[in-house]
Amino acid sequence: MATRRYEMSSRDRARAATREAIIDAAVDLFTGAWFDEVTLAEVAARAGVSQQTVVNHFGSKIGVYLAGISERVAPAIVESRAAARPGDVEGVVAAVVRDYETTGDGTFRTVALSERVPELREIVERGRAAHRAWVAEMFEPQLRRRRGARREQTLRLLVTVLDVSTWTTLRRHEGLDRDATAAHLRALVEGVLGG
Repeated sequence: MATRRYEMSSRDRARAATREAIIDAAVDLFTGAWFDEVTLAEVAARAGVSQQTVVNHFGSKIGVYLAGISERVAPAIVESRAAARPGDVEGVVAAVVRDYETTGDGTFRTVALSERVPELREIVERGRAAHRAWVAEMFEPQLRRRRGARREQTLRLLVTVLDVSTWTTLRRHEGLDRDATAAHLRALVEGVLGG
């Protein structure tokens, strides 16, 4: 009986290791490419498994994509932002830039893709809600001095300034380096808070 439990445990560990390898492969591939540019066959090859194994674990390409977001990308975002302290503009901006330097391009693509892939809409909306809640928490010391519509307007502006699309504009479209992007974001935040 003990041998059977050991075999089941080994099988479960092997299955879990295979699942993790597939997610790691998918995240590696999707990080630098659009969803449509990556195939299940490429994910399987990178993970060292068959395409059917990927399907058995995740059901579809969108299934493995969503698992990668929820199990790798979302925790990385939380970790990148964890060092920020409420009220510290420089620290908050540094945390956002640190996050986006790792996840920003993929997040931007996921948001764009959610317009035509319905399965992504829920995860994008959860991400937006989490970003808004984090911004509200980080700027609570500044926001508590404002009431009603003025507080809500300030919060909306801060959420927009610290959104991945603003980072993308500065970093990718304007060609600013990381430090210049952070300086521009700080100036925008300070402008919102001073207004």
